[in-house]
Amino acid sequence: MYPFNFAAGSENRASLFAALRVPGFDDRDSELIVGFDVRGAIPSDAGRLRYKILKAELSVFVENDLAFSYDPTPDPLASSYASTDPEYVADSDPSKPIEVWPVAFRGGFDTQSWQENSPFCNCNPITNAEGVRLAYPALLDNFQQPTDMSRQVREKLPGSPITVGRLFNSSNNELIPGALVPQGTRVRFNLLAGNSNNYVYLQNAMNKGVLLLSVATLEPTSGGPGGGTGGVTYPRIYTKENPTAQALTLAPQLEMTVAYTCAADFDGDDLVDDADFQIFAAAYNELLDARADLNLDGVTDDADFSNFAVAYDELVCPN
Repeated sequence: MYPFNFAAGSENRASLFAALRVPGFDDRDSELIVGFDVRGAIPSDAGRLRYKILKAELSVFVENDLAFSYDPTPDPLASSYASTDPEYVADSDPSKPIEVWPVAFRGGFDTQSWQENSPFCNCNPITNAEGVRLAYPALLDNFQQPTDMSRQVREKLPGSPITVGRLFNSSNNELIPGALVPQGTRVRFNLLAGNSNNYVYLQNAMNKGVLLLSVATLEPTSGGPGGGTGGVTYPRIYTKENPTAQALTLAPQLEMTVAYTCAADFDGDDLVDDADFQIFAAAYNELLDARADLNLDGVTDDADFSNFAVAYDELVCPN
């Protein structure tokens, strides 16, 4: 997902970089959108509350060699501001982490109609590439309404990705923070590390049968947007079209464990018991935590408690 990508869906590597505060370009300028059709493994269209996500892990693999440094920690947004900005704070470590976000759409697209070869925008991307991408990294509220985080730095928008990636070598040992990243390194994202709105996003994806995720970074590109003469100092990721990725199993991978159960069984063990009550109580205390929103109105409140109490009295999930 990049304005100058004229071979969408067939590139054999995906660059991840930012064009911070550059007019005409989004801050998160070049990103990789990965999609997984799970309909062959998980029944769809049952209503999102039937799906309890017990494990969700995305892995992508680094294509370039020793070009950027490992940053395993979220950085303050203000560390990407101009150094002359009064709110600027210095970054305490080299590079920027690799992030993963939910995906939202404009231009009438959704998870069913948007395809890997869909255009970048309904426009001329060469002359107008800011704030127009059809698929974008999104911050979701408890109603699953998205905010476009492509220009988060210049708009100073609060909010965080689902999580940032942790990097592991072929022996499954985590890299040392600050180390240059070798080719073939696994970038592992725990998709359950995010907030409840992101959890609901995963549930909705299981219900629809398609999960889309945006892999991005705020690491600036060298030489200006599109590269230049400064050399590559940002991550590049193998795509499934890459012959090396096909041969060495380095294409993006999704590993999930999903319990298909009744709505009030929050821990997925086919019972509605005290363990589920603890999860419900935590969501109820937050109100805007939609994990336990049993009547699907965007909040967890007394109406949901009434529904939960009926299920709790039954104990065993109905067949």
